[in-house]
Amino acid sequence: MNIRPGALVTLVAGASLALAACTSASAPTGNATTTANPASTASGKAGGGITIGFANPQDTQPVLQAFQQALTATAEREGDHVIALNAGLSVNQQVSDIQTLITDKVNAIVVFPLAGPALIPVLTQAHKAGIKLIGYNALIPSATPPQSAAPFDTDLDQGIIVQGAKDAASYVESALKGHGNVVGINIGAPVPSLDAFVANYKTDVTGGHGGIRWLATVFDQNDSLSGGQTAMADAITRFHGKINGVMAYTDESAIGAANALRQAGVKNTVIIGQQGNADGINAIKTGVIQGDIDVQPWKQAVYAFNLAKDLVAGQTVPPMVEFPTVFITKANLSAYVPWDTAISEISSGKIPLSVSF
Repeated sequence: MNIRPGALVTLVAGASLALAACTSASAPTGNATTTANPASTASGKAGGGITIGFANPQDTQPVLQAFQQALTATAEREGDHVIALNAGLSVNQQVSDIQTLITDKVNAIVVFPLAGPALIPVLTQAHKAGIKLIGYNALIPSATPPQSAAPFDTDLDQGIIVQGAKDAASYVESALKGHGNVVGINIGAPVPSLDAFVANYKTDVTGGHGGIRWLATVFDQNDSLSGGQTAMADAITRFHGKINGVMAYTDESAIGAANALRQAGVKNTVIIGQQGNADGINAIKTGVIQGDIDVQPWKQAVYAFNLAKDLVAGQTVPPMVEFPTVFITKANLSAYVPWDTAISEISSGKIPLSVSF
């Protein structure tokens, strides 16, 4: 399916949700559905400070690790507090974590959901306790503006499904000059946001060019560099090495695919990753991959903090915000902001606690 900006599919009503930008062992270093100005969101202290919970599905995941660190740095700078709990990719643990945050009487909870129906009872419990709920990739953008983010009060979308996929596809189309064979890599688990993302990779890269063929979507069963390498090695055998482009769902999977192509002697393949973490950026610098979708988790965290402050203050916020991504290549590497640098500058006060799209 080709998912376009403006609306949503409410995943909490059905299939499971999970990580939209998946795991790595490394440390962190579009058309929006709202026209709200992020700079106008509340940033002052409220009653001596508020407490924000973060139900982190996997805190060793670089993009979520960076988001957590930036959210904590932002809150501390304002005299507020963050309690972050790690579910370790366990749905049951995430339910328990949210229950703990309810017991701790936090004012708001940011939830990157690992599941849909399994979380509804505890999210309902949180609402009854007066806690504001912010989804993080809890909804999938589609064709009609959402009217509600229920059971969340609002949802912050990473922006990869629509604009991120489109930017990556445009780059691959240009690099291949409209002709070539492309393989997609997705996670080896039913993750709706990633399924939509990789589906848009396929639709966007083939939509305007009859000369570009999508050979297959292969699956990284380990959600890792080694998983991407294995998936690509199988694809190389299956398609006799006739692969001109690879569009992967994470940086690590993209790097793994590059390793497999190199070992098989397949050259001049255009490879795209997603996250913008230190591994992906270094891979661009060294020519291992050619492009990377940077989701800027540090900036998303500042925005999430402002959403939480607004909600706790009783202000109205949009039901969904599609956060813009930045597509990185060697041509614009100088404009890339390393995540660890940005987090340090949030703590020091150099980066303002507002976000402009």
